[in-house]
Amino acid sequence: MTAGLTETQLRQLREGSRLKYHGVQWEIQDYSTYTDDNGYKTEEWLLRSSSGKEYYLMREIDPQHAQAQVHWYLAEELRYPTLIDPQTSRDRLTTIGGDMRSHVSPYPELQLFNRVYAFESQTEGDYESDGETRHRITWDYWDAAHLWNLALEAWSDGTLVVYSTREVQPSDFTEMQSSNRAALAPGQSFSSSLTSDNRKARSREFVIAWIITIVGFLLMISGI
Repeated sequence: MTAGLTETQLRQLREGSRLKYHGVQWEIQDYSTYTDDNGYKTEEWLLRSSSGKEYYLMREIDPQHAQAQVHWYLAEELRYPTLIDPQTSRDRLTTIGGDMRSHVSPYPELQLFNRVYAFESQTEGDYESDGETRHRITWDYWDAAHLWNLALEAWSDGTLVVYSTREVQPSDFTEMQSSNRAALAPGQSFSSSLTSDNRKARSREFVIAWIITIVGFLLMISGI
């Protein structure tokens, strides 16, 4: 049986890395981070399969939880879902993003498909990816069993993104293959991460270059 990955291994994932989840291989397309002023933090990796299916793998530290425990989630973006307000039976999809940016009080409950979710928490902060920083507001809802999460993200550019999320464990993932962009150890620079084989190859090239130079010089002074 293939051993599951550890949290340390997952945090080394960067663009181009690969890993398996439920027997399917996924490639990392993007890595980003998110923080707010209250100490809420996430790391996010965009996973894509060979068929084009995409998930977000997220590592979350929420100071509102006991002992600020670390949680891992797998999130799927939902395209044009129906978000029903149970109190009015109205679909709120087209208006809820504006409500969030206007800091309207969150709806107590929302219904997605046949599942009702209750509001739990709200975060607001900056999201960084590829050197670009954007602002977002997130409303988090959970089902009664606290197994499924509904996350709504209102971005500063006016877009609304809806995710269906479930909790996972690092050990659920296997067979990680690192890329050249994998995270380096603390204090380690890219230049110092060259392998011994690379250094040996460069040394050989340096010696050969000197030999060619010396031979050429001897041929020149001998008139050959």
